[in-house]
Amino acid sequence: MNTTFAELRQQLIAETKAKVASSVNDDHYLIQASTGLDQLEQAIHRLVKKAREWYGLLNPEGEHALADHACFVEQADINAQGAMGATFADEDKRALRSLLDTIKALYAEQKRLSDYLEKKMQAHCPNITALAGPRIGAQLLAHAGSLERLATVPSSTLQLYGAETALFRHLRDKRRHRSPKYGILFNHPLIQHVTQPEKGKAARALADKLSLCARLDHFKGENKAAAYKAQLVQKFGEW
Repeated sequence: MNTTFAELRQQLIAETKAKVASSVNDDHYLIQASTGLDQLEQAIHRLVKKAREWYGLLNPEGEHALADHACFVEQADINAQGAMGATFADEDKRALRSLLDTIKALYAEQKRLSDYLEKKMQAHCPNITALAGPRIGAQLLAHAGSLERLATVPSSTLQLYGAETALFRHLRDKRRHRSPKYGILFNHPLIQHVTQPEKGKAARALADKLSLCARLDHFKGENKAAAYKAQLVQKFGEW
């Protein structure tokens, strides 16, 4: 039976749609969650700063007394006028209260998204998550673009994920700008734990172990993150 051009076209369209749909995997979900969480935290930070400025007009003493942003959002009393504060009309208070309530809702969404990210990372990248934590692990995955890519890049590349701007600056003028030692890994507890002279060495060692973790996770190998962490602890101390 001969296939008409129109039938062939519809068949190819259906096959293409199926291939596009099947190409989406956990890498994509994790990357979207990671970048979404980054943007959400940036938005929260900006809104909290604005809320603090606004509340400071009403109660400057109270604003300074609540250093932690989350505590400020929860405990800020819009009915408490400071000794040096301006008098707010009811509509001004309602507007500020609405902003604080919005920030509260964003904090709750941040918690939900963080929990989702941690659960997905533990299932998809158990070794990376055990050694780097779900947040840093997801950020590395997002920079690589896929777990397969993360498992195949050299550990020196993984080490510098997130430091691309500093690296390009160094390559343009090596005399004025030193080569970066780490990017995303700067936030890892190990790098925060060691002294400044050890940070570069610790970042290289950590990147080596995370490269091994990425390969294990990609090829569905056994869980060795605990052994890798023990080796790092033996070398650099507990963190």
